[in-house]
Amino acid sequence: MKNWLLLSAMLLANSVLAADLPAQGKSMASVLKQFGAPVQKTGPVGRPPITRWVYNDFTVVFEYKHVVHSMTVKHEGAAPASTTAPASTSGKGEASLSVEVK
Repeated sequence: MKNWLLLSAMLLANSVLAADLPAQGKSMASVLKQFGAPVQKTGPVGRPPITRWVYNDFTVVFEYKHVVHSMTVKHEGAAPASTTAPASTSGKGEASLSVEVK
C-alpha cells in the first residue's frame, strides 16, 4: 500500500512539472515571453535546424522556431567521477557526452 501511495505521489509531481514546461508547437517568442531569456542557447544545427535553450531547471528543443520537446533537469547533487565521462568534441562545433545510467 505504501508503494502505491509513493508511486501515485511521484506521478502527480511529474505531471505538475510537465504542465509548467513549454508545450509542443509553442513559438520561440512565446517561450521567451513566458519563461524569459535562457541561461544558454545552442544551434541552429543540422537540417531541419535544431536549437536548444537551456534554463536552470529545464531544456527546450526547437525545430525551426517551434518547440518539439521540453524536458526537466534533475539536480541530485554532484555525480561521482566514475559515472560520467568528460565531454569530447566530435568536430564542426559539436560535442558528445557519455553517461552511465544506473
